[in-house]
Amino acid sequence: MGFGVGLALIGVGAVLAFAVKWDVPGIDLQMIGWIFMAIGAASLTLTAVFTRRREPEEVETVEPEQLYTREEHRAAEHEPPPSGYREEEPRTPPRAYYDNG
Repeated sequence: MGFGVGLALIGVGAVLAFAVKWDVPGIDLQMIGWIFMAIGAASLTLTAVFTRRREPEEVETVEPEQLYTREEHRAAEHEPPPSGYREEEPRTPPRAYYDNG
């Protein structure tokens, strides 16, 4: 739950506890209002505790002994293929592909 839910529960609870004067047999609306307000207050407290800003932990930085850079390799337009590479001839579909009948 968040701050909005906690405030909504407190608001609904206050309306039920203080403003509603209905008599529902077997249900005490004023008590339900107080319960809603208590749950809303607990929600606000828990949200504030668990979402508070924490101080950043101390982090030790280590400087590298040597900086490494990555070189990009760009192939020349007419560079020969690597060894072990052979060009395949284009494949043609089976003869049945061309037959219509």
